Amino acid sequence: MSLTFASLVVTTALSANLPLVVRTYDAVGVSPRTLEQAHASAALALAAAGIRPIWRPCHAAGCISRPKAHEIDIRIVNATGLSPQGSLGFATVDIVQHAGTMATVYVDRVDALAVQTVVERGWLLGWAMAHEIGHLILGTTNHAPFGLMRATWTVTELRRGLPLDWMFSARESAEMRRRLSEEVLDLSHEDTKLTKAHEEAQWPSVGSVIQ
Repeated sequence: MSLTFASLVVTTALSANLPLVVRTYDAVGVSPRTLEQAHASAALALAAAGIRPIWRPCHAAGCISRPKAHEIDIRIVNATGLSPQGSLGFATVDIVQHAGTMATVYVDRVDALAVQTVVERGWLLGWAMAHEIGHLILGTTNHAPFGLMRATWTVTELRRGLPLDWMFSARESAEMRRRLSEEVLDLSHEDTKLTKAHEEAQWPSVGSVIQ
């Protein structure tokens, strides 16, 4: 991908101040160069929406602890016979609670599509990751008619390299920022309550006797 896409979001990237911890579990062994490229690709798309991803690789056993309010998990695996046909990945979303924390990307299918369209493997992997991250933050499995959140990515679209094809819409970006801001705010409130409880447990109130 050319620098044109990067130039379109560089100003927004500087103000992408909503952090999102993305815990990645690579079950395949993607090369460091490709992962770096994928992170850059996904980060550009998210930065244009005002979100700054913080990449944290999981250990060999995967991400054991439950994700916090500002964290999500991305699994990079190969497709199996049970994987949905024609899908590059999926996000596990509770459509009632409109929330989700784990998504899966099929890197072997990404590789095949990258070869077919002559698109850099890392860039395509990053777009697939950003797409699934969008589902998780928006809390929906619905797709858009255009942009990064559309359901089908055609060979023609991939080959033409139109930047708007790989960006979130203004409405999606605003909704993602709103939902992520609420999660970070909730987490901040929880930290404040825990800190206060810790201080009350450590320091005696006025009139208490220190033994």
